[in-house]
Amino acid sequence: MRFDIVSANQAEMALKSGNFFRSFDICRNCLKKTPGDALLYIIMARTISRSPTAVDSWEDVAEITASFLDFNRQKNIQTFSLWHTLSFINSCLISNHFSQSDGSLINFLKQNGRQVSENKVKLLILTCVWKRHELSRLFFSYYEELGKKLSPDIDIQIIAVGSEGEISRSICEEYGVHYLEYPNQPLSDKWQAGLNYARSFAFDALVVLGSDDFICEDTFRFYSKQVSKGALFLGFQDCYLHDFSSQKTIYWKGYGASNEQQSQPHRVGETIGLGRVLRRELLEFMDFDLWEGMGANKSLDGIMKNKIIGKTGFLPVKPVHGFDLKLNGDDYLLGMLSFRLKDLGLFDVDVKVSDNVTAFEKYITSTNVYDDVTLEFSKNDRLDFLNNL
Repeated sequence: MRFDIVSANQAEMALKSGNFFRSFDICRNCLKKTPGDALLYIIMARTISRSPTAVDSWEDVAEITASFLDFNRQKNIQTFSLWHTLSFINSCLISNHFSQSDGSLINFLKQNGRQVSENKVKLLILTCVWKRHELSRLFFSYYEELGKKLSPDIDIQIIAVGSEGEISRSICEEYGVHYLEYPNQPLSDKWQAGLNYARSFAFDALVVLGSDDFICEDTFRFYSKQVSKGALFLGFQDCYLHDFSSQKTIYWKGYGASNEQQSQPHRVGETIGLGRVLRRELLEFMDFDLWEGMGANKSLDGIMKNKIIGKTGFLPVKPVHGFDLKLNGDDYLLGMLSFRLKDLGLFDVDVKVSDNVTAFEKYITSTNVYDDVTLEFSKNDRLDFLNNL
């Protein structure tokens, strides 16, 4: 792609000389004309980091960022390498939102914030089940055993929403799972019904899992620490997937890792649905509405994201860019905190069998998006539980 080198040099010279207003103005004007200029976007971010007061219109920054990502989407340009820059800009937009908003979230936290004990964090898993009975049994037995290991440090309960009457109810209740019957479609209504049911439970944070998602013991301990530290929302950009039919295991790098359209470069930094965690205060502020009235059978992760953005002003950010907030002696970290499993040495796997909402093939459209780790994980015990299928 072509860059406006002349303008970039002018903006860089203004930045080095301390003329931050001119540097920002050059970047803004050029990016409005050529929204895909990554070099100018980076210089704009560096200028803002040196002098946030150089920005006279954060609406312009938000508009430029949206146009920049949309340009990359249309041209199928890889955005993964720009994630740090985009995360920083998102953190600035979050900060500006809270400085300009009516303070409804902050006021809510002042009145309804609660301290989470590091000694006993209560996590509530929300999942939905439909057919795939052997996989459901494996899922519930896996978390039943994991719950025993984690107690007394972490308390785990599970809510499952099923749609097959006595068949699904009996499977869930066999493992001590709280069961709710609800029609299978639309899926967004089914998940929302489970969320409404969750309101009556005592918990510190909700963990959203598909009934084919298996997360490790260390991930729960990581959740516990982050929730205790005040994170209201967190999740992972990347994941592992195991295809049962081919016995292939891959590591999926996340959105924007490829220059192909299926990589969805405009979603770089977003967390996937597997293992998202929402602290109770955030859910209460949202009035437990993540999918209400949507009537959708796909894109549920995006629907949740958009609902939260619309209500809170949160955007995807690296943990280092989260918005620190101290209230009544309690610490909160605001934003959609986006971690990487690989960086943390964690292993969470989505098992693909049949009747998946998102097929395994959609994750392997480009070799730039994933690594084949079949041999690596066949040599250890991380997938041993799949032998029970």
